[in-house]
Amino acid sequence: MKESMKAKIYGCRGSIPVSHTYCSRYGGNTSCMTVESKGKTLIIDAGSGLVIWEQEMKKCFPNYPKDLPNPPKILLSHLHLDHIVGLGIFAPSWEKGLGMTIYTNSRDDRPLVEQVFGVFKPPYWPRDLAKLTGASCVELKCGKPIQIDHFTVTPFIANHPDKTMSFHITDGEKTVVHLLDSETEGLCEKMYDNLIKYCMNADLIVFDAAYSGEDYPKHVGWGHSTVEHGVDLAIKTNPRAMVFAHLSQTYTDDQLDAWGKHFTKAPNTYFVLAKDNAELEL
Repeated sequence: MKESMKAKIYGCRGSIPVSHTYCSRYGGNTSCMTVESKGKTLIIDAGSGLVIWEQEMKKCFPNYPKDLPNPPKILLSHLHLDHIVGLGIFAPSWEKGLGMTIYTNSRDDRPLVEQVFGVFKPPYWPRDLAKLTGASCVELKCGKPIQIDHFTVTPFIANHPDKTMSFHITDGEKTVVHLLDSETEGLCEKMYDNLIKYCMNADLIVFDAAYSGEDYPKHVGWGHSTVEHGVDLAIKTNPRAMVFAHLSQTYTDDQLDAWGKHFTKAPNTYFVLAKDNAELEL
C-alpha cells in the first residue's frame, strides 16, 4: 500500500501574526507549512507558525532538537519578515552539528547565511544569529530542480517583490505547488505559461488569498491574490485541491467564511481556506 503525502498548515496569515477572538477559528500565525511523505518532511517558510511545529516536535522527542530523527529542511520562498520571523527562536537554528538546512535564492553578494539571518542581529535582535547558527544555507535557482531527500523541488519565479520564489514539489507520486506571495493577475507571457505548466493537474495548490475581491483593486502590484483568482486558476489547471492561505490579518473568521461562495465555480476541485493546524492527506 502506497503511503500518502500529507500537507499541514502551521500559519495561515500574512504580514503579522495576530491573536484575538475575531480570528480564533482560522488562527493567526504567519506563513509556515509542511509536506510529509515516506517519513521525510519539508518545511515551507518559517513564519510564526514554525513555533507550533516546534512545539509538536518537543512533545514527541524529549531531548529536542538533538534527538530529531531527521534534521529540519526548510524552503524559504523569500525573506520578508512574516516568512522568517520563526527562525529567531527556532532551536535548531543555532544547534551545532544538527544538520539543519535552509534552501532559498540569493539576493546580493553577501554569504547566503548572512542574507537569511541578516535581520537577527543588534539593534533588532539581541545576538547575531548569522554567526551563531549551525544551519547550512543552500542556494536555489529558478527553473533548476533540486533533490531534497526523495522530494524533487523546482523553484520558479513568483510575481512578488524581492525575488520571491514559488515551488513545485513532488515525491514521484503526488505534487504540491506552493504559490504564496504570488500575484497571478497581470503576468507576462513567460510567467503565465510557467504558472500554468507547474500547476496543471497538481494534487494540491497552496494559493495566496491575501485580499478579498473587493479590497484587491487597492493593492494591485503588491504581489498578492484573491480567492477569485485562485478559482480562475483552478478552472484552467484542474488541481485536485486548493488551499487558500496568507490571509490578511485584517479579516475576521466570519468574513473569511463568506469567501466560500466562490468555490462552486470549479466543481472538480476541492477548495478550503487554510486554518492553523489543518492537515490534508493527498
